[in-house]
Amino acid sequence: MRIYSTLFAGMARLLVPGVAAALVMALVTHAGAVTAPFGPVEAGPTLTARTLADRIRQDGAQKTAEALTRDHEWPRVRRAVAAGWQNWIATMPDLLPQADQRTAQGLQRALRQALPRSPGAVLAALDPKNGPLLGGQTICRPDGMPATWRARTTRAVRAVHDIHLINQGGDCLRALHAAPQG
Repeated sequence: MRIYSTLFAGMARLLVPGVAAALVMALVTHAGAVTAPFGPVEAGPTLTARTLADRIRQDGAQKTAEALTRDHEWPRVRRAVAAGWQNWIATMPDLLPQADQRTAQGLQRALRQALPRSPGAVLAALDPKNGPLLGGQTICRPDGMPATWRARTTRAVRAVHDIHLINQGGDCLRALHAAPQG
């Protein structure tokens, strides 16, 4: 650091003070002595479950899905759903039908992963008529899941005691029991 202060003193006499200060800051920053106080600045607002739900209400699910595709935000949504975060899961009935096939399959798998962690939220997001996109027969299939997933998921779904979710819970349990043991 002593070298930088000596360099600065010599340059200050030769250059305009503002230019010298900018040059020294560039040298010090390059040397790693100064970092941004709050980390990198993002270009746009951070996507949260609340902002996502607000976008769906304001712009509609189709435009929101198009924006998620354009902004490459689907992986963030998928990770939040797979983690079992209830407010993200609640957006799935609106968004999943608007997603392209590959994205929809990833979101279905994320819902499957969330089942043992957040069974009530996932069951609430399922189609009570057991449709092919968001029905219990689709989401609760143990295809591609670890062997322990079925037992954990069965216990979790059975522990949900909400009369409003009886159809979804029944469809889910039938899917869990219909598949061959892995």
